[in-house]
Amino acid sequence: MRSLRRTTRSCSRERRRLDPRSPAPGGRTSIRTDRGRGALACSPVSDFGVRIPSRPGRFIINLRHSPVAVPRRFAKLAVRRTYSRSLLAVPSRAELPEVLNRRRLLGTGVEVGVKDGEFSEVILHGWRGRLLISVDAWSVACEEDPAQPRVNQAEHDRHYANACNRLAPFGERSEVWRCESTAAAAQLPPRSLDFVYIDARHDYEAVAADIAAWIDRVRPGGLFAGHDYFDGQYQGAFYGVKRAVDEFCADRGLRVATTWREPVEMRSWLVLIPER
Repeated sequence: MRSLRRTTRSCSRERRRLDPRSPAPGGRTSIRTDRGRGALACSPVSDFGVRIPSRPGRFIINLRHSPVAVPRRFAKLAVRRTYSRSLLAVPSRAELPEVLNRRRLLGTGVEVGVKDGEFSEVILHGWRGRLLISVDAWSVACEEDPAQPRVNQAEHDRHYANACNRLAPFGERSEVWRCESTAAAAQLPPRSLDFVYIDARHDYEAVAADIAAWIDRVRPGGLFAGHDYFDGQYQGAFYGVKRAVDEFCADRGLRVATTWREPVEMRSWLVLIPER
């Protein structure tokens, strides 16, 4: 905290050296300071806010209406401080554990679509929650086209064994369920989960079915999210994730945020379940 306070005071001194010209509301004006080039953005932020980087290694940080460019190591801390209020600045799904921690979603969560368990491991390493349930069928029968599977059953079995071995060190904090997504959802009570992250099949029909099966399992104030927010051809398959997410959330009046630092076909979608 001492370093952060020093940075804030330094920013205040620099603020007085900025070009006094101000942009119109919602506008943006280029500036140059002794720390380099940046952008001055008019913002109604009362305390501080974060804008997407204007160039690699720099973020735009609004400190009491006065934006200045700061190094990435400080910007990362500032970005994370926004997670408790907003999901608009989350750069990648690697930040999901930090989002959950800052929102105090520390009960039970689910990842749907596990494969080798790599992302379940990422969650469990960084998340301070009680239990992660990792759900996957690991079955040819659950692929988009069971008659022409992209992965044979022997390989599915290897993925299952790898996931179990990878997650075993987490002990009672990890459960691996080998079953279909909708069947797993049916075993859990409504509003019993702090979060669900969906990364199973990516065709429109399967994603729509997963969303319908899982969304009511998330408690008010919880996080409903998933991977590959994209429509179109990718790696030999046709994705309909974005369409399924957008249609469902529009019907329920839910706002969809996305990560921004990943390739467009690999971004995550993030939805907060409203408090009721």
